[in-house]
Amino acid sequence: MSTALLALGVLAAIGLPHALHLDRAAPGVAATIWLAALALRALAAVFMAIFFVLVLPATELFTLISHWCWHAVIPFLATHLPLNGHAVGDAALIAPSFVLAVSVLSVVAGLWRAARAVSRLIARSTIGDGPGESLIVKDGDILVAAAGLRRPRVLVSAGALVRFDDEELAASLDHERGHIRRHHRWILVAGELCRALGRFVPGTRIASRELAFHLERDADRFALRRENHPAALASAICKAAEAPALAAPSLALGGASVVRRVRQLLEDDPVASGPHQRLLPLVAAAMVALALASAAALPAAAEAGLHQAGRSTAVHDCPH
Repeated sequence: MSTALLALGVLAAIGLPHALHLDRAAPGVAATIWLAALALRALAAVFMAIFFVLVLPATELFTLISHWCWHAVIPFLATHLPLNGHAVGDAALIAPSFVLAVSVLSVVAGLWRAARAVSRLIARSTIGDGPGESLIVKDGDILVAAAGLRRPRVLVSAGALVRFDDEELAASLDHERGHIRRHHRWILVAGELCRALGRFVPGTRIASRELAFHLERDADRFALRRENHPAALASAICKAAEAPALAAPSLALGGASVVRRVRQLLEDDPVASGPHQRLLPLVAAAMVALALASAAALPAAAEAGLHQAGRSTAVHDCPH
């Protein structure tokens, strides 16, 4: 019963953020909700892989499928192809775990390539120190970004220095410092890994995009708290959106839903209040607790699956 309740809770929590109106929520709360939703998607995918590998072989349905003697039904295939129910069953068991592993490895490789690209950009294109402890890179396009994982730096291109006025430049630099101070790069990496595991769960791409959007909102609020004018930051974002952005885990000024961010910056009260909004921190805490409980249940699920697998039926040999 507890397992069924946990599963129902996970399914409900996965879909809940899509029903909430989080654009006016506090950015940190909204980002927490979407990251928890991504983590629950990843955990759901891992639970399904455990089910396919350990639990499914002990079920009567799998026995019926894998013990089917294909050559008795389709003689042509048996004559020309080495096809049997056991091979089909084994492939069905291994495929989900293999797909998850390949997906995670591809994301890890992409993050590594992006980090290497940033390192090469800094090594080859840096022409000196810029304002606010930034580094100037020789690029004609507008580029303002927080780049790097272990030692992040704010990068600003020569093109940005030329095209931004003083207020736009100050606001954009504070925005990127917000990404660094609030450790958004690690949240983005965690979100990318969860996205890789939950890639085939419906809504995962939307959840990943919303997480990035609210991290940008959080950096926008950081910049505004340092007495930058909202219109100056909005103008800088629009200009930066015209240039190509760096790949994750770098966080560029013009990334993630520019129109929505600019609209909020130009509104008088971009973060709403009210009973609904006051409940959102509790929702975020509940979703984080549910994700932690689901992760803690993984070893027990694997142990139960191993126990179930030990009770599976003996191998059936098809007659020849």
